[in-house]
Amino acid sequence: MGTDLGVLLDHPDKLAGLANEQGRHAVAGVSSRKMAERMVLRGFTRTRTFVVLPSPNRVRWLLPEGSRQVSLAALQVYAPYAPAARLLKAVLSFVIRAGWRGWVGHKVTLGSRVALPLEDLVADLSGESCPVFALSLGTPTPFRKLTIQVMRPSGQILGYIKLPLTQAATEHVRHEAEILQRLSEFSSLNPYIPKVLHASEWNDGYILFLSPGPMSPGPVEYDSLHEDFLSHLRSIHQLIKPGQVLLEEVGARWHKAETLLDSKWRALGEAALARAKRELDGRTVRCGVAHGDFAPWNTHVGDGRLYVFDWESASWEAPTSWDIFHFKTQVAAFLNKKSNMPISWDCRSGERASFLLYLLNSACELSGEESPAQDVGLEHRRQLLAKQLEEN
Repeated sequence: MGTDLGVLLDHPDKLAGLANEQGRHAVAGVSSRKMAERMVLRGFTRTRTFVVLPSPNRVRWLLPEGSRQVSLAALQVYAPYAPAARLLKAVLSFVIRAGWRGWVGHKVTLGSRVALPLEDLVADLSGESCPVFALSLGTPTPFRKLTIQVMRPSGQILGYIKLPLTQAATEHVRHEAEILQRLSEFSSLNPYIPKVLHASEWNDGYILFLSPGPMSPGPVEYDSLHEDFLSHLRSIHQLIKPGQVLLEEVGARWHKAETLLDSKWRALGEAALARAKRELDGRTVRCGVAHGDFAPWNTHVGDGRLYVFDWESASWEAPTSWDIFHFKTQVAAFLNKKSNMPISWDCRSGERASFLLYLLNSACELSGEESPAQDVGLEHRRQLLAKQLEEN
């Protein structure tokens, strides 16, 4: 995959008949028996056909064409939580189970003369000589990455490969590998997190291969499963941080990012820092390992426990309450579900001040994402911040 994938992403109108400069791989945007025969005649004897979703002009997923078992398993790479998207997945699943192939409007075929380097890597690590891939191309942000669901021809999922598509994404994926390897040293956490099967430099970038976990989506309501997981996470590493230190850390991030936000944010930010400074005066904040993007779409459930993935934003010394704040904020912002935050804060504990600093810190992170969901997330946080500052 490599050069051709970049062309596919950036120039969907030029898919037909592409071949890379070494002539080892080719991409055809018109999938048909004649096209496959033409590829074979040109020496591209290994072909793989993918269904393009939702369209060639807005490629987000490439699902492999194959048996019913493979097609159903491939849908696991698409894990939506929004109602309309969940309905779409249910319809796709129904269509595949019914065996109706007429629904497919667009396909793309990848041909090669020999096994792809990625196939060789999977074969070495898993023993599967004929792996099948389902691809999720991610959202177009500075942190965009390609996620590949790796399967056997039977549909059994072997794991997930992350290939960053930008320099910023490379740093995120490398950080995730380091965090997961560090967390794996604590046996109590192993049932809750992916295992690193392989991590290394790869074609001027980085590659991370992770074990699969349970497939049932995690709940959208914060409950005992989340508490159990966060309790295990807190138990492996804790420290007490002076409130003034946390205030300075967030304040420094805020003053770097505030110029990226509109004027409505700037006055709120300064007021929040001033309020947090008063409420944290002489107090400490309990810190430890934090996932950093703890949300329903980064969790699955199996064997009565939460399985948590996507550790790219993890920190070893963040306030332990921030994962809870983040989960409930994300659910309220993106799933339109009421949250039980803000609650009746005990200002003497410094929790409200910690929440104010969480809102500012996460706004700083969102300001650099340039994602389609950026405005929704920022506006929800702005409203939460304004409401908190209205209270005594």
